[in-house]
Amino acid sequence: MVYLDINSKNYNGGKPSRIEKFKEILKNKDTKIFVLIYMEGCGPCNATRPEWSKLKNVLSKNFLDDPNIAIVSIDKDLVGKVEHLEEANSFPTMRYVANSGKKVETYEDSDISNKDRTIDSFVEWVKSKTGEKNITKMSGGYRPKTVKKRNRTKYGGKWSAKYKRSINCRRPKGFSQRQYCKYSRKK
Repeated sequence: MVYLDINSKNYNGGKPSRIEKFKEILKNKDTKIFVLIYMEGCGPCNATRPEWSKLKNVLSKNFLDDPNIAIVSIDKDLVGKVEHLEEANSFPTMRYVANSGKKVETYEDSDISNKDRTIDSFVEWVKSKTGEKNITKMSGGYRPKTVKKRNRTKYGGKWSAKYKRSINCRRPKGFSQRQYCKYSRKK
């Protein structure tokens, strides 16, 4: 697998660059390419790029050794320098490119169940396009780190004890206080 991050900082105009390497990868008809087109300063792009870069750490060794698979992230300003890669209308744009650019499918048009731009959905997308079953390092699939939740009482959520004591259940203010008085208040 080839992983390329192409941006204005690492783009070399005159020397063989990552753009040239990407063009060579596109010429190969057997290569399956997953492309993220992003824009600098875009909030959704900044949230998606770290998840996208996790792909190189999550995929298994057998999958990483396959030269016919490429994962590329490219700045929108450099997309015009690559033939067979259309400009993006919205950002971030994820595309699957195969058959030397003749087959192009967007991430949003894919048939995966969850398209929430997380590492789990990206792995599911790669699995669906490559036909591989065990592409992650763990045999049971990728398991993200679990986030510990604060110990909260069974009822009442994250309200402070001081706030709970201040609620007048004879005259609750708003829906939340009415629900608290109706169901959660210890009698």
